[in-house]
Amino acid sequence: MTFLLLVTAGTIFYAQGFRLDLGKRSFAQTGMILVKSLPDGARVLLDGELTTATDSTIGSLDPDTYHLKIEKEGFLPWERDVEVKAELVTKITAILPPVSPSLKAISQAGARLVTAAPSGTRAAFLSGDKLYLLSLNSPFLGFLSTRPQEMAIETSDFHFANVTALEFSPNEDQLLLTTTEKARLFPTQSGAAAIAVSNPAALKTQWETLIKEQRAELTKTLEIPEEFTDLALALTSVWAPDERKFLYEKNEGGKRQIWVANFTDPLPVGEETNRMVLETTDANLKIFWLASSQHFIVLEGGTVSILDLDGTNKREIFSGTLAEPLALSSTDLAQVIVVTSISPNSPANLYGISLR
Repeated sequence: MTFLLLVTAGTIFYAQGFRLDLGKRSFAQTGMILVKSLPDGARVLLDGELTTATDSTIGSLDPDTYHLKIEKEGFLPWERDVEVKAELVTKITAILPPVSPSLKAISQAGARLVTAAPSGTRAAFLSGDKLYLLSLNSPFLGFLSTRPQEMAIETSDFHFANVTALEFSPNEDQLLLTTTEKARLFPTQSGAAAIAVSNPAALKTQWETLIKEQRAELTKTLEIPEEFTDLALALTSVWAPDERKFLYEKNEGGKRQIWVANFTDPLPVGEETNRMVLETTDANLKIFWLASSQHFIVLEGGTVSILDLDGTNKREIFSGTLAEPLALSSTDLAQVIVVTSISPNSPANLYGISLR
């Protein structure tokens, strides 16, 4: 009976992260690292020693800071210092972009005014005399398995070549297309008729009010501290797909500082409620959320890079001429989509840059 009690007690202590330290003749609390990667099956090195392969855990680690490196042949490596705390699991998800990513056309006849929906699950764009919707939810088959869906064709009194702006409504049920003189609302469900808009400025003001109301509800749900409320409601702040964190900017000493406010509850080990992820003097730099809500896509000129949530592991995945300063993420993290052309004589189209 005594033996059984000892075994049971030992099992409970083990499950709680305690390990027997023979040198000190006592139990010591340990932590764990859960390591995942895209793609999986990568080598994991802890302080330079091969430990395991992703996806797996590294257990019985003394509370400390360790250097973690994840690598796989044919893919760019990932590495940084990782903090381990007693009784807690530090979760790592590393994206390993291919050393030579492939590029595949998604549109064929040109694409302009490419605009992501607020949810990040689809995008709209114009191509010649047609309006298209592109789903970003397609299951991973190497590239998107569906083609852009034709939503509308221009009419004799509203030419798409004259359109200067394209915007989704907050609920994504409408698209507002504007020229210098006219505006039309196009339903995002095919078959419905477009509606002329006499006062697009007033409509956009209504949309902005709705967005602020939606964000106000979100701030209440997340119990965001008062000092972050104005930032959370600001239209310039960009919320992550998981609606638990957002990007915002500061200007310090003539430099743009890009910060992420993180209200995930509980906050994962190693993450911070407020962290600067990027500082730059480049006024044209653009940053977008990857669908994971744990990584960013950074555009600097014609260079496209992947960046971790903490601002580390910036790795280039494309360099060329971008026709529009925009990047989209497929929801399965299979690719980053940009607008570019493969030759000077070809129109700019949507192209998928493979991440696997």
